[in-house]
Amino acid sequence: MTRTLPYDVQYSIKSLLLRNTLLCSIKKMYPTIGMANLSKYRRDFLEGAQASTGGRSSKVSTATQYLDGLRGAQEYLRSTNISMSLSGAEKLLNGMGFKAKRKNKTNFVSAANKKFRLVWARRRRQLTVSDWRKWVFSGKTRVNIGGSDSESFYWSDVPGTNRPHQVRPQVQGSGYEVMFWCYISGDGPGYGTSIIDETIDSHEYVEILKTSLMQTLEYYGKQVKNIRFQQDKATPHKSNITKAWFSQNGFSVDEILDWPPQNSDLNPIERIRGDLKHHLDTYPIGPATK
Repeated sequence: MTRTLPYDVQYSIKSLLLRNTLLCSIKKMYPTIGMANLSKYRRDFLEGAQASTGGRSSKVSTATQYLDGLRGAQEYLRSTNISMSLSGAEKLLNGMGFKAKRKNKTNFVSAANKKFRLVWARRRRQLTVSDWRKWVFSGKTRVNIGGSDSESFYWSDVPGTNRPHQVRPQVQGSGYEVMFWCYISGDGPGYGTSIIDETIDSHEYVEILKTSLMQTLEYYGKQVKNIRFQQDKATPHKSNITKAWFSQNGFSVDEILDWPPQNSDLNPIERIRGDLKHHLDTYPIGPATK
């Protein structure tokens, strides 16, 4: 036993350690004792004690951590006293019908917003097909002129070559993408608007509503009172300027703003965006200018 401190202090520290008291809490009780000394006493008093790695404890359960691919399967088997190599674990998973797949990317949704989304969806469970056909879903998306942001690959048989199908031409200049705003309804798609500057403010958004939205309603013979316009809660969409325009043109601002955050995947226009980008990717030659 270390005798640097008086016996009564050592016994007090030992008692606290046996009760799993944190070192930082003991430090507050004995401010003259350094953390290094407290760690030394813990090793002396509690043989085999492991030093803390720091940080808060993981909120992911051990069972969930075991679901991390081949190594997770290997660790789980090891915990049940079954030793198996990674190749053996791979053969086992393949034999059970499991296939390795790339994880799909999705928008992060916090726990609080998940509750808001659920409440929003439950309030509309009783809507009929006729009710949903009155809804007008809008949104904007980024369209890359040069194709996808991801890496491009090709098959090569002769090293050191630079053939047309092995390169990805790019357009010189700062702008290489455009924003595209559009909407869909039960009657069909609406007029779209290209946003060359990639960002819009409230005044520009109101101009889009005046043209693309109102002209499409006129085309389909629809009146504002007979539709339910829906948008996300981007800053230009909920500004005082935009809300004033909605009110002046007969829209219900409360209905329009009744949209939970991080809710883009519930907007059916996301499917239209995907089809649009997929169609653009089928062109053999990409656009050279905006």
